[in-house]
Amino acid sequence: MERARHQGQRWKILLEGTMELAKLIAAATLAISPVASQAETLTARTFSSIEGFFLNEGAEVEVLEDNVGDPQLEVDYYGSEFTVFYYGCDNGTDCDSIQFYSGYAMGGSVRLKTLNTYNAEKRWVRAYVAEDGAVKLEMDVFL
Repeated sequence: MERARHQGQRWKILLEGTMELAKLIAAATLAISPVASQAETLTARTFSSIEGFFLNEGAEVEVLEDNVGDPQLEVDYYGSEFTVFYYGCDNGTDCDSIQFYSGYAMGGSVRLKTLNTYNAEKRWVRAYVAEDGAVKLEMDVFL
């Protein structure tokens, strides 16, 4: 019983931290949307705009290249680590979508009901348990 309560508290802390990260990602997503003001508009067609956004927020950003040559950002935002994957790119530019991705080692202790509730309440972010027991969060943004 005590272990279950401790695991529930760990999940609650994870979700609270995830919500803060989701707010930051939502701000970046809003900034790249067509409704954002022209002076403030980010574009995810190349990695540098999103990279600059997170650098201006105080994050550490490492620019990588995935196995097909598309940009990939590894972001550490005050201890919250996530990856921004770029898809549908033409020579590393003019990408048609990005995906925010983060994973959390939970030792297989997250209940399916908890994830189902989370997914039912969140419109853009999806959560699931990977084969290794880690909880994964993903959010796609089509450009």
